[in-house]
Amino acid sequence: MSVLKVLSLFSGIGAFEKALKNLNIDYQLVNYCEFEPTVAKAYSILHNEPIKKNLGDITKVNEKELPDFDLMTWGFPCQDISIGNVEGKGLEGERSGLYKEGLRILKEKRPAYSLIENVDNLVSKRYIDSFNLILKDLEDLGYVNYWRILNANDFGIPQNRKRVFIVSVRNDIEHNFKMPEPQQLKNKWWEYIDLNDGRKLTGRQQRMINSVKGLNDEIIKIEGDPQFDCAVITLRQSGLRFQANDEHPTITAFYGKGGGNFTMLAYKGKVIGITPRNCFKLMGFDYEDCEKLQDEGVSQSALYAMAGNSVVVKVVEEIFRNLLIEK
Repeated sequence: MSVLKVLSLFSGIGAFEKALKNLNIDYQLVNYCEFEPTVAKAYSILHNEPIKKNLGDITKVNEKELPDFDLMTWGFPCQDISIGNVEGKGLEGERSGLYKEGLRILKEKRPAYSLIENVDNLVSKRYIDSFNLILKDLEDLGYVNYWRILNANDFGIPQNRKRVFIVSVRNDIEHNFKMPEPQQLKNKWWEYIDLNDGRKLTGRQQRMINSVKGLNDEIIKIEGDPQFDCAVITLRQSGLRFQANDEHPTITAFYGKGGGNFTMLAYKGKVIGITPRNCFKLMGFDYEDCEKLQDEGVSQSALYAMAGNSVVVKVVEEIFRNLLIEK
């Protein structure tokens, strides 16, 4: 294969494409598909692709008019599968049900490779039937499937972020693919990100921090060991959670919702709020990627959401290394 032709669905800010670039894999994007205009603009900026390549609403994509491609990447929406979803409609939900649109395109085009990413809750007892249905759908289309839950922290990115990845290879393609194994390389969040880059805490965050320090009379609930030498602090409904792990907890799109949802980073007595720039870094992107979007006027809240909704680049790199390079 000379130039790898790629169709990107549910594209976000293009973590899969970033991984291909980092590995120096020669690829051509035939189209990407991102519903949110602000995110689509960000994708085009980061990957230097014209906005006209965006298919927009996947439900309106005519699969018969798409050009041929070799690889389809699709991290279909997880909202109806996520652990925090009470209704839990799974693949019957409005958002996660868009999986069927991706399957429709895969069935028509049958590229050599497919790569799906989603939350690890998809393989929980509650949704295992949906997960097995996905595997069967892919098998029925003539694909051999490989899947594993992979944690970013096992691949040099100090973030506790477990996601399930499904690699599907069309059954007429010769291959010896294996899912990547966890690596021994472990980094610490306070060494990995820029601690000179922080944002001011919200008033509520600061009041609760002051309460822990005994600077006011407010009584709050505290989870974990309250200390400021080295901890990630999360605002809870009635207090604060202190985590002294080497890895940062899972970054979420809620960081951009306001009200102090972003984490606080305590190191050597100083407490700062995590910035979108450091969130991008903990997703495996470069600082320059975030800075480029900031220069283009993308809001802070949008940047948080883009990071939280993305895929960790380094994990995808290791999958592509095994699939497309070490064949």
